[in-house]
Amino acid sequence: MHTRTFTIPAILAITAIALTACGTQTESGDSAKKPGKNSASPTASKDPSQQFLDWADNGGSESIDTIATDLGAVDEDSHPVDLAGLRESCSTLTADIEAAQGGDPMPDKAMAKRWDLALKHLANSATACTEGSVSEDQTSFDLMASEMDIGIKHLNAVNKHLDELIAS
Repeated sequence: MHTRTFTIPAILAITAIALTACGTQTESGDSAKKPGKNSASPTASKDPSQQFLDWADNGGSESIDTIATDLGAVDEDSHPVDLAGLRESCSTLTADIEAAQGGDPMPDKAMAKRWDLALKHLANSATACTEGSVSEDQTSFDLMASEMDIGIKHLNAVNKHLDELIAS
């Protein structure tokens, strides 16, 4: 099951326009599957590339797709601004990031660092989004956009590496 149907760079547009006023589709509100929880962890004897692909096949890819879908929902609720919608979409993003953070660690150390940074910055973005949607504070929305931009860059690096491994 090595197929990818979206690219994250398209989501980068979110940060350029986020509240200054795509992936494999999953149903809205689905939580990201915790990578690898239903399978054996990659063993040290496997090739690192295969370990990364195993991580992706056992929930990692689904987590990436779910988070990308969540980011799309945040973008949709941003244009035009729908504060109630943002509270919901940012809450969903937060829950799915927490689910991804609770999954098995990514076996590729360099990509694990990028994945962890993506999740950290996107979690910060989701928190700022939730705060901004409650307080209507532009500073929170600005923080949301800057953290989202950083998180998406790291998420894009993980996705690019996965695409390269799938293509090889």
